[in-house]
Order: sequence, then structure tokens, then C-alpha cells
Amino acid sequence: MKLTKINLHSSVDLITNSSTVIYTYSEDSESAVKDMVNEMLKVLGHEDKSFDDLFYSGVFLSDNYVYLESADKVPEEFLHFNNEGFSEFIKKVIKGELKKPEWMSDVEEEEDWNCFRPDTSLYLIPKDEKYEKLGNTIIKFLYSTNHEATRDG
Repeated sequence: MKLTKINLHSSVDLITNSSTVIYTYSEDSESAVKDMVNEMLKVLGHEDKSFDDLFYSGVFLSDNYVYLESADKVPEEFLHFNNEGFSEFIKKVIKGELKKPEWMSDVEEEEDWNCFRPDTSLYLIPKDEKYEKLGNTIIKFLYSTNHEATRDG
């Protein structure tokens, strides 16, 4: 049997001013999880189902406040949103009920003063209650990696 090494995320470690920062970008997680679930369904004899039959998915910034605090990019009609209201808006975009505005993509691509983009996360919405636990397990797996850093000095 072949040994397989699993690198869930590539991350960049930066040590600056005695602090450690890890930047995680999840853009490739969506296609990878689709491939994984589709293969699992096939192996289990459910060729009639696919990931897209089970879930809506999308990659967005990990923190809504990054969208909402980009005042120079956010259209006026979004300025009244709080975190919860913006989460509901994102759900509608993920479900395909609304088109993702270009300004959101612009914010996702904008680099900070360190030349890094903001963290992104994969979001899943089950299309049926019976897939909710599977969705939570997928997210738990994808983000199960952790990092601890110490600096002496």
C-alpha cells in the first residue's frame, strides 16, 4: 500500500517584531473538497450523487468586518449591514440567489501593508438537513491543522 502525505494548507510563516503570523488562503479548498466528496460517493456506490447535489459552497473572507470596513470599496447600500446581516447576504450569494458583487472580489484581492491578502475560508451550506453533519465534518477536517509558535528572546 502506498504512503500518502497530506498537506492540507500551504501557509507562510512570518516572524516580525517578535510575533508570528500565518496567512491561509482557501481558494483551492473548494475544488479539492468537491473532488474528495465526489470520489467518496463513487466508491460508496452513489454515482448518481455529486458534491453539488449535497452542498452549496463558496470561498469568502474569514471575517466579514474586512468587507464592511473597506469603506472606499463598499457601495452605500451595504454600509448599513452588521455582521449578521452580511452573513445572510453571503448565504444568498453562495446559494446562487444573488450574484457576488465585484467590489467583494476586489476586497478579497486587496493586499495589506505587508503585501498579503486577507484570510479566506470555505463555506458550505447543506441542501438537506441530512447532510449537515457531513458538512461540519468536512470543514472540521479541512481546518484541523493548527500551529503553535513560541519565541524565546
